[in-house]
Amino acid sequence: MEKRLPMTDSVPKQVLYVEDSATSQLLMRKYLGSEYALTVTPSPRAGLALVKERAFDLVITDFLFPAGDALEFITVLRRTKSHTELPVVVVSSSLDMALLHRVLKAGANDGMAKPLPTTDFRAMIIRMLREAYIRVPEEALTSVTCFQWTLKGEFHEYCPELGVRVSASTRDEAAAQMLKLLETHAAQGAPLGFTSQEKSCIHLLQS
Repeated sequence: MEKRLPMTDSVPKQVLYVEDSATSQLLMRKYLGSEYALTVTPSPRAGLALVKERAFDLVITDFLFPAGDALEFITVLRRTKSHTELPVVVVSSSLDMALLHRVLKAGANDGMAKPLPTTDFRAMIIRMLREAYIRVPEEALTSVTCFQWTLKGEFHEYCPELGVRVSASTRDEAAAQMLKLLETHAAQGAPLGFTSQEKSCIHLLQS
């Protein structure tokens, strides 16, 4: 465990906030107040560049960005030996229990849904900076990535972990079919939840 200096007025903790929303950037300055040295950057790529140049005590990041999400950002951080113990907190309006499991699996320490409750959020940050911890969700969930698309008026969904494709007349029906198959495999003890760094790729061909 990395040793950290106690919080004092003379040695403010260095916090990096990765967020592309100007409104959220202003709110974070309000949440943290003046006792932290806050650096704001608008993208995960810029955030990775900053952590290579400077030492930070904590990284706070949004989840969704115009060029992707925070999963790859967290994964790259954890692959760097000097950043394996750097605390990472994800804050996002889309952070439900399923997404929390995904970011924790990628290597985040904890997460909180926006709008952030000021008292609870500040308490989380203080605790994380004093002695970093990794949150263990109360509910055991497995996140499985599947891909859904529409073709000729029909909805299709493919699960790379099962190697199975389903089709239905609506998006919800396709999702329900796939969920039933996943639940059946899980009940049989099949390993699930090993898809990582998922991306949708569109290939353009000249015609």
